[in-house]
Amino acid sequence: MGTPRTTKSTRPWLSAGLSAIVPGAGQLYARRPIRALMWFAPIVIVALAAIPASRMSTADLVGTAIDPTTLWGVFGVNALAAIWRIAAAVDAYLLSAHPDDREANAIGLAVGWAVIGLVIVAPHIAVGRYTYDAITLVEAVFVVGDPGVAQEPRIPVGSDADIVPDPIAHIYEVDEPDPRSTRNLIFREGVGDPDAILLWPDIIADRETGGAAPFTEFNERVGGTRITILFAGGDAGPGRGGLRTDSMMVGTIDTITGKAALFSFPRNMAQIPLPSRFEDAFLELELRMTPPPVVEETTTTTIAGGSGGETTTTTSPPEFESCKCFPEQMNAIYPFTRKWTSTYPREVDPGMAALRDVVENLMGLDIDYYALIDMAAFVDLVDAIGGVDIYALEPLESEVSPPREGEPWAYVKVEPGWNHLDGPQALAYARARKGSSDYARMARQRCMVKAVAAKSDPFTLLRAFPAIVDAIQNSVVTDMPLTFVPDLIEAAAALDFNDIETVGITHPYWMPERDYNGKPIPDVDRIRSKVRRVISGQSSSDDTETVSAECEV
Repeated sequence: MGTPRTTKSTRPWLSAGLSAIVPGAGQLYARRPIRALMWFAPIVIVALAAIPASRMSTADLVGTAIDPTTLWGVFGVNALAAIWRIAAAVDAYLLSAHPDDREANAIGLAVGWAVIGLVIVAPHIAVGRYTYDAITLVEAVFVVGDPGVAQEPRIPVGSDADIVPDPIAHIYEVDEPDPRSTRNLIFREGVGDPDAILLWPDIIADRETGGAAPFTEFNERVGGTRITILFAGGDAGPGRGGLRTDSMMVGTIDTITGKAALFSFPRNMAQIPLPSRFEDAFLELELRMTPPPVVEETTTTTIAGGSGGETTTTTSPPEFESCKCFPEQMNAIYPFTRKWTSTYPREVDPGMAALRDVVENLMGLDIDYYALIDMAAFVDLVDAIGGVDIYALEPLESEVSPPREGEPWAYVKVEPGWNHLDGPQALAYARARKGSSDYARMARQRCMVKAVAAKSDPFTLLRAFPAIVDAIQNSVVTDMPLTFVPDLIEAAAALDFNDIETVGITHPYWMPERDYNGKPIPDVDRIRSKVRRVISGQSSSDDTETVSAECEV
């Protein structure tokens, strides 16, 4: 039996359009139900395959969605779906077209298929772009699996002039050992230095959870009850010799109660005690920075046997005693340690790992992960989400240097009350020191973090996703494994951004002494006591510790 002739009641372009929207709909319109089922079957198969996803927890669903393998699969399926829809539209047209329709003028056919092609392909191009951007983001920023030997930091860091030698490489006089690799012969039994072999377990297990900690399960990594992350903002840019972490904050979330706290530290805090395993790493720097001791000379008159005389006695300078600390100010820890690849053989960024360990030791609080972002990326990120809204308590007008060479200086003027800031204005607001202080700036930075987080709703993130990827893929360094992200998103979703306790370690109570340059020195016991009280929910405000409502979001 021959193919039944399609009647004039069917319109080929309508058939093609229907199948362009839903493959098989045009064939059904052309009265070919079996052929329609063939074209529609893949949609049914995909829908059935997606049913298990509806039973997954939010964290598992997010984890699956951001897995590179899943994303590449979506990318491929999306491309095949576009081809499938085009083929279904062509087949539906041919089924419904009469010979005179098929012999229509070339211009009419070209225009018709161009319109249908645009309807079909446009959404697939958008999905492909978002999928590819997601793949780029997760592979560029997050740790995917065990990196083995980490790469050089992507953020510009300027000159190497202020870098202190890696203490492990320096101790054993190893000139460039195999960076971040457990294959270093000096640590291998039967080959290397016996003392080095004994020390190696402490090197790779520099934290309580061990060297492979970033790649363990979430509950094992953070204990299942608390997530703590060190956030640092770098000041690389025109006119600055390297990247120093002018903004340093520690955010912590209790995953059981949903309570969160944000601690910030002044960039000029000095003589911060170091973890015992590299407490002597900056001894030479400390010696260079310590003023020479004052030599006291005294002249006395001695009377012996009735005769007088003068004797000069010299008081010896006190013996140098190391503070076992970082003698420079806190924001310089990163550039001084960013090439400590022997001390931190498995870290994404040794400088951030060293800063994490120093801050962890200062707070007495385990820090799970770190994230570093430079200020150019911060500007782009704020612009990508459409700016931020800040409720200022005091007026501020300031101008700061640009994030990139050739750009104008960033200027901001805010009045008490609500202010909408774009990227450069947000940068100027967060970095302003003129007419202000480091401590007031720290408060503004905590407000800015809360404002960005509050603006990052799912709709905004989806709309601005390509711009967000462009902003951060080459300007963010983190040791956060991709498998951790779903848990972080789930914990953050439960936060009340107006109920985050913010603590600035700024009051003289926490830094009662000054060094020879007038920089504040931390009182470790007082800082740790404050951290414990905040974590346990027993924090209180008094004359020595003022925690005010800095801003609203």
